[in-house]
Amino acid sequence: MLSWKKLAFTFVLLGLFYQTHWKRLFVGSYLAVMVIAGLVAVPLWLADLSIRSGREPGIFMTNYASQSMAFIAAVVCCIFLLRQQLSLKHKYLLYGVIALFIVNIFFISPARSGYVAFPFAVIFAAGCVYGYKKLLPIIAVTGSVMLVAILCSSTLQQRTQTGLTEKAAYQTSGELTSIGVRVIFAKNTLSLIKEHPVLGYGTSSFKSTYSRYAAAQYSGWRGTSTSDPHNQYLFVWLENGLIGLLLFFAYIYTAIRQGLNSQPYGVIAASFLVAVCATSLFNSHFKTFPEGNLLAFFVGILLAQRNVETKESP
Repeated sequence: MLSWKKLAFTFVLLGLFYQTHWKRLFVGSYLAVMVIAGLVAVPLWLADLSIRSGREPGIFMTNYASQSMAFIAAVVCCIFLLRQQLSLKHKYLLYGVIALFIVNIFFISPARSGYVAFPFAVIFAAGCVYGYKKLLPIIAVTGSVMLVAILCSSTLQQRTQTGLTEKAAYQTSGELTSIGVRVIFAKNTLSLIKEHPVLGYGTSSFKSTYSRYAAAQYSGWRGTSTSDPHNQYLFVWLENGLIGLLLFFAYIYTAIRQGLNSQPYGVIAASFLVAVCATSLFNSHFKTFPEGNLLAFFVGILLAQRNVETKESP
């Protein structure tokens, strides 16, 4: 029954957020909350403290991937605000806030999703805000930030090395690993897709279809049942076929185009959507994780608008 709460969200969006004033309040409020979150995370990380059971030091949201993606959305908001008419003092403050978020994304959080999402979000957002004639400098600056993070962050280095090791050893590993199981999920899902590529197996069929196939092909952890292949596009393709996948791409294209046409706040929604699209090659962030709810709020709030313009009386 909790799923019905989404109806309440719909009425809030329709009733409030088609107005620019409420979009501005949403962006400002979200950014303020994320600044507080970033300031809380740093001392916890430095002190090697975990305030939630089973979480890494400095991670206090649902999980490290959710926390990292929340900061990605906040970085996009900062890039948008930098283009507004601000004093030099406020711009320097925003640069400092971006630095705070970068520390959280690359140094505190072990989420590889954040490492992938960051360059896509920043390049797309900055390109929209500053113009694509400045794309090369934007790529250069983003690449420089990534390079510094790669060279200086032991968290990023460790997570990257672990991922490469797990991928190389997935065929011989005696235990389930994060990357190894994703490779198995992808191989099995692609094999199933080849049998029904156009129409798929039907909505909500993934778990039963995949589980039977994996159990017949493998033993041990490789035969693990799952309802999610950790790849949004493979999930949609298996269940709804090529037709469903094309419709999914059409949704993404429409939302991004609407974001680019809904200036100025739509750019934030479009940029975060691009970041989620990038990470969804390795996760199902549209449907199975809190990132999907966060994306829904950003897209719903920042793209909300009236269908019919009403003339005000003189």
